[in-house]
Amino acid sequence: MISHDAIDALTEEYESRFIRVLQQVCMCRREYERNKDLLRLLGIGDEVARCVKERRPCDLGFIEVRVVKRFLGHQVTVILDGREVGIDEVNRLLSTARFFKEWYDSDCSIDSFMQPMIGADHYDAIKEFLTRNLEELRRVCDNAIPNLNLNGLPTYVANGIANAINDFARGTVGKV
Repeated sequence: MISHDAIDALTEEYESRFIRVLQQVCMCRREYERNKDLLRLLGIGDEVARCVKERRPCDLGFIEVRVVKRFLGHQVTVILDGREVGIDEVNRLLSTARFFKEWYDSDCSIDSFMQPMIGADHYDAIKEFLTRNLEELRRVCDNAIPNLNLNGLPTYVANGIANAINDFARGTVGKV
């Protein structure tokens, strides 16, 4: 039989590890919110590039390509969220958007979130729990206590996760 001190130590270990998981989840959420307009641009970037290259006007919602005929040719301007930006600026934003998407897909995946749990017992069960509850877990980033079902996890793992969530939501641990 495992002693009470050993169970407490295991619970604290899972709490510590899961706090790092929550820090990564919330950091990714903040970065996503901060950069979601870039992802919106990335979704229509090819069409914008095609309109600019072909020098044809396009209205793509929040971005518009305008073409003005001049005496010696055409002038292409891009209007992004109501402000005129240069082609170089559009290309820079698209490049930044591609870089952000690559980073986000890599560093904000379930496997990346699970990095602090590598080597822990019950890794697969915790990963399944995280996958199943990720959307609800993101509520902790707003200092809310998510409604989670911790069934299927050993008691000391479930208690460690619950403690991490409570500490995180109360702000008693550092949020990266």
